[in-house]
Amino acid sequence: MDALIALVRPAVFRFCRSRLASYAGGADAADDVAQEICVAVFKVLPQYQDSGAPFAAWVFAIAANKIADAQRRLRRAAVLVDEFPDQVESAPTPEERVLAIAHVRAAGQLIKQLPHRVQQVVMMRAHGISADMVGEHLGMSANAVRVAQHRGLTRLRQLVEESEEHRELFAPFLATSGAKRTPALSMAAGF
Repeated sequence: MDALIALVRPAVFRFCRSRLASYAGGADAADDVAQEICVAVFKVLPQYQDSGAPFAAWVFAIAANKIADAQRRLRRAAVLVDEFPDQVESAPTPEERVLAIAHVRAAGQLIKQLPHRVQQVVMMRAHGISADMVGEHLGMSANAVRVAQHRGLTRLRQLVEESEEHRELFAPFLATSGAKRTPALSMAAGF
């Protein structure tokens, strides 16, 4: 159970922080909410049934519910401020949201074309899990994890280049990175 929570908690914490940061006091609440999520995962783990969806999807469904609860609590809490900010932080537009969803779906399709072990490595590394932890979980050395990740990302780049649709979809990312890295694929791999 410790190993599972060690794998889940960093990704859950980042998810909480990203969803709660725009709320007053949200950045501070992210750690507490991540802990609530880990406890909830621990409590309902015996009822988990593999339905073909990734385990991470199940964890993030629990996380989404806990985060929604926290957002409601934070909205109700009045926070006094000395002055209003000069500039409002811009939220993604509906078009940007649609594009982000398209990137995630396309990256997911591409990742499914990788060998199973490489898929696991790419997904876990995209969630920010260290090569040592991934290696421990998958029974590989940290160097073998890095090699598998490199090969996986190289193959993903090839798959993008082989498809006109994917080249067009990921063009902004390829152009800014000199076609050396595909951050959208890495980000999308992590949901």
